[in-house]
Amino acid sequence: MNMKILRQLGIILAICLAAEFIVSLLPIAFPSSVTAILILAALLGLKLLKEGHIQETADFMLSNMAIVFVPVSIGMVEDIGLLKGQLKGFLLVVCASLVLTFLGTYVTVRIVQICMDKLAGQGGASDG
Repeated sequence: MNMKILRQLGIILAICLAAEFIVSLLPIAFPSSVTAILILAALLGLKLLKEGHIQETADFMLSNMAIVFVPVSIGMVEDIGLLKGQLKGFLLVVCASLVLTFLGTYVTVRIVQICMDKLAGQGGASDG
């Protein structure tokens, strides 16, 4: 079981390192975490990587994601003085990004639902 977890961690790490390498070649700033997600999605979509190859480790990471945000939150509290006089602008940016994130998520989910419905319709038509 331990070797399986280590292999899964190795796969995830390799994808993250590949994303870092790709981003280092780009002429623009681009988040390597987004690149890693795109690489992972491509590998899964092309069936080069199966969900089972990273399932347990990914589930563990998702269920314990809050641990990652603790140091960031503490760092923000330590630097709260930097927001003095900037609170209105900060809150405006936070609220705008919240709304844009919700809208972006909604649009993405709707597009995926429409595409899945179309694919399901095509598969059902060829069966009959």
